[in-house]
Amino acid sequence: MRYEILESIIYLLMVWHTRGEVSRMKIIRLSVVFLSCCLIYRSVFAAQVGMGAIDTKTFSGIVRCTDRCDPHDAVDLGMHITGSTPVFDQRFQCPDLDEGWAIDYSGKRGRPALHGGIDIPALRGTPILAVADGVVAAMFDNHETAVGIRLFLRHSPEQTGKPFWLYSEYAHLLELPPLAVGQKVKRGDEVGKTSNTGISGKEARERITGSSFRGPGRERRNALHFSIMYSDSPDYAVLEKKGGYLIPVRGRWMDPVAFYRSQPPYNSDALAALPETDKQVSIPCQDSEGKAHPPNTRLIWPYSCSRR
Repeated sequence: MRYEILESIIYLLMVWHTRGEVSRMKIIRLSVVFLSCCLIYRSVFAAQVGMGAIDTKTFSGIVRCTDRCDPHDAVDLGMHITGSTPVFDQRFQCPDLDEGWAIDYSGKRGRPALHGGIDIPALRGTPILAVADGVVAAMFDNHETAVGIRLFLRHSPEQTGKPFWLYSEYAHLLELPPLAVGQKVKRGDEVGKTSNTGISGKEARERITGSSFRGPGRERRNALHFSIMYSDSPDYAVLEKKGGYLIPVRGRWMDPVAFYRSQPPYNSDALAALPETDKQVSIPCQDSEGKAHPPNTRLIWPYSCSRR
């Protein structure tokens, strides 16, 4: 689409040139300026692309389908334990995670599987907050997979201070929020309400194995499933099948706790190699009055924190 815009402008300039309204040199100069703007301000032209732009490994590692996806691809794209630990401001009480990044979910799924995010329990209906300024990139009224109803926000490097494009996922939502794809949101805006939508682990195992599982199991609690993906490309594809997925071009997984680091590294291999003392991550937050802490933060925890 971005190149069609460029071609249209060049064509218009050529028409003006044939009419004697614009010189050939001015056409060249204007074309160079416009192309430079395309390269410098990629956020203006970042676009949803077709599935053909997604390579096989990225598709396999992000979608993690049950039929033709290799579980090792997700690991290669960063889905493995890093040891990153959240540290909250002691002045506030913040909802903490209870199931961590990339832990083994094979027992829950009935197949080799890792947890593709973190789970943060909260009361049903608790507002979920946008972790940074961004744009609604995709929403799925998903009742086919374990993550349930979910929404993806897309964040530019300028919006997060990180040197790449980021995508935040909010899943198990009570219902689709009153937002539209393409709509801008600000850090701290409500993007959904907490619930437990999605098929249960028992249902997932039965779908994979075709057999019925008996015996006690944990009651599915209300929680936010929160994940982060990133890419050096501003482009992404949307898959409507399999419950719905957003797939960044050349996308990779990031430990959601590491997303809050104030400086690199952010990739899982480098994070895992850090000394244990460097794996503690200070978490910025928004209080119940809508104030951010620290005041200049671009990022916040996806739930409001109350003063102690």
